[in-house]
Amino acid sequence: MNEHQPLKSALLTLLLVLAAVEILGSAMGSADGQPQQEDMTLIPAGSFTMGDSFSEGYSDELPTHTVVVSAFVMDRCEITKALWDTVATWAAAHGYDLGPDDGAGQAAEHPVYNVSWYEAVKWANARSERDELTPCYLLGGDVYRRGQGVPDCSWTADGYRLPTEAEWEKAARGGAEGRRFSWSDADTIDHTRANYRSDSRYSYDVGPTRGHHPEYDGGPTPYTSPVGSFAANGYGLYDMTGNVWEWCWDWYGENYYAFSPESDPRGPSGGIYRTGRGGYWDNVAYVGRVAYRTGDRPAVEDVDLGFRLVRAAP
Repeated sequence: MNEHQPLKSALLTLLLVLAAVEILGSAMGSADGQPQQEDMTLIPAGSFTMGDSFSEGYSDELPTHTVVVSAFVMDRCEITKALWDTVATWAAAHGYDLGPDDGAGQAAEHPVYNVSWYEAVKWANARSERDELTPCYLLGGDVYRRGQGVPDCSWTADGYRLPTEAEWEKAARGGAEGRRFSWSDADTIDHTRANYRSDSRYSYDVGPTRGHHPEYDGGPTPYTSPVGSFAANGYGLYDMTGNVWEWCWDWYGENYYAFSPESDPRGPSGGIYRTGRGGYWDNVAYVGRVAYRTGDRPAVEDVDLGFRLVRAAP
């Protein structure tokens, strides 16, 4: 027997353990429990009830309907200004009409905003190419890198893309059924749970502090909170209520729920507006409900518009 074999075996075991720890850390976040800017988490396949189960919202949140969604992975946090800058810098050097200044942010660890739907989609492609994945968005058969076209989505590609509305709502619900917000232990909201504007008109807004979040109301205007400042939902996702609106893939359709397919719906075939979900720091509790829907023109950039990405489950 080789006299060094036991030592080699011990070293191999140590390397395997360290590799496992590194992989687990990448998937779950840092040792202190704080999410890292590129962490993603699995949203398992399954069905859920989509829409307003409290019958308190607008008609576009009805009818409630059962939707089956395939498994996917999702960014645990909204895209930060730091991650935006990193990928946008890469993009600018690789044929994209994107740069760090195309997105704004309160600070590096805060969500990026002032990002149009077109910019979010192109940034998703750049992140895919940077990570040596297949981009999802194509325009005329080519990778979508420039301009304001209407791209096709390759749903079988392994790259990053915006979530569909159904994916977003399933993820926001965190595995719970029939809840008002993105947490499962209560149907009420206060400033310990989200960055939003508290208003006593809503009985389910129960916090002692009213108006904008007191921790993020300094200076000339209120602002975003650092990603991961509040507790994660049942799937380990942060800020699914408040902070910034999150772009989705779908065209907005006011009556879409009446004819939406049961499995993996991807929105109407066309429209004027692209859908946004989740509300932002200046919205009241009513808008932060997981069933609430809105739409905006895809070229719009504003202080309330950010995003997070998904990928097909490996």
